[in-house]
Amino acid sequence: MSIFYDKVADRIGKLDAEGLRRQYKALTDEIGFLESIFNTLDEGIVALDERGRVKYANSAGKELVPLLGIDEAAMPPHGGVSVREVEITYPEHRIVEVKRIGNIVKLRDVTAKRARDADALESGRADAVGEMAASMAHEIGNPLNALSLNLQLLKRRYPEEGDLAIAQRELERLNGIIREFLGAFRPAKARLMPGCAADPLKDALAALKNVFEDRRIHVALDLPSTMPTVAIDRAQMEQVFFNLMKNALEAMKDGGTLSIEIVHDDTSVSILFRDSGTGMSDEALARLFEPYRTTKQKGTGLGLMISRRIVAAHGGEIAVASEEGKGTTFTVRLPRIEKRVRELT
Repeated sequence: MSIFYDKVADRIGKLDAEGLRRQYKALTDEIGFLESIFNTLDEGIVALDERGRVKYANSAGKELVPLLGIDEAAMPPHGGVSVREVEITYPEHRIVEVKRIGNIVKLRDVTAKRARDADALESGRADAVGEMAASMAHEIGNPLNALSLNLQLLKRRYPEEGDLAIAQRELERLNGIIREFLGAFRPAKARLMPGCAADPLKDALAALKNVFEDRRIHVALDLPSTMPTVAIDRAQMEQVFFNLMKNALEAMKDGGTLSIEIVHDDTSVSILFRDSGTGMSDEALARLFEPYRTTKQKGTGLGLMISRRIVAAHGGEIAVASEEGKGTTFTVRLPRIEKRVRELT
């Protein structure tokens, strides 16, 4: 642009009307060309005037400026360099990096990057704890096995001694906690095969059938006549469904209803578990998938963490909605193998 201006400035006095028109057209063509380049950028570029008002914004900038609340006087004059991040909650959650250099503002959507960073941090922590868990399990497992063997010998010698049976049950519970702990941080690799989400669901229901009847819990099952195929590890997904239904059992101490429904759309299959239990507070809901955060008296809080990891390995997600006194709904969403392309008319 400056080169063009220098050329025209040297010749401006010698140009006739036609020459000025040609130079003007060349200038507008160059401006259009540069603007088209700016509009292809994923980052927002905003230019401010001397009073800090928005003078120019490329396409990405025009999209982000209203979300950030930048209006006619949003950014006062500034001569230095500053970088900050702004979190947007509506209409969707986004994190935008705002970099100011003089009167030029660069806007960059870093939502996906922050999510990747958070996942990497969580994965690193899980790996570190997993190594520690393996070491602890080995050190604790050996004496527990020795205790178990000796308790079995004592049980044979004193078969009428009830305290030995109690000690044996508690020992088995400790072993179960250790196995669950290891499973949370070192889950087995999912072996995905084409299948139907209803199959592991029916397996989990069969395993808990007697418990539902004993607790006076009515199970309302709503399955569509046909279901899309999903990539699934049947054993692992049965564990997820078992954990979610067991949580529902714990939330309905005096009977109730567990409604299970499978729905699907063009991209995914969703399995919904709605219980009529006690529900959860907002605080409990916010920390639901953290290890050792549980509303159960004897729970470890690892079941939901394991379930979320399994579903994530399937390319899906778990969502939860709850209200105190009105029950809880867990939704497991799995991607379809063959996604339908809806034709727009």
